Amino acid sequence: MSSQSRIMSKKSIEEFLFQVREKNKRLTITGVLLLIQGKFVQYIEGPAEEIDKLYESISNDSRHTDMILLDSGDVENRQFNDWSMAYKEVSDKRIKEIIGDENLNLEDVFLNGKDVKNHPVLTVLYDFVKTLSS
Repeated sequence: MSSQSRIMSKKSIEEFLFQVREKNKRLTITGVLLLIQGKFVQYIEGPAEEIDKLYESISNDSRHTDMILLDSGDVENRQFNDWSMAYKEVSDKRIKEIIGDENLNLEDVFLNGKDVKNHPVLTVLYDFVKTLSS
């Protein structure tokens, strides 16, 4: 998860996605990118060596700040086998529905939620994964 260093326009995001998708195809990387309140939430999967290189590249990309690694590990089967990079902008209303709290202060949760293994953004990500597979 990372914050945008400056808010990208829809056109800039489309251009960015085109570049990312082409690069990911070459590297056999698949995944999803969510945009939540100006924050990128990304799940990537592929060969470990390529993931490490990509993570390092994202860490050094000036479009990202405040990067947090929420989870990592090995998976037996890819979740996004057909997606070089799925994309979804998630509304505040949808986040509150997923997490189950209409009075949720999203700024507080996403910026100050430091328990990364149980970070609420993972719940939002897994909800999106379920919608793709159903």
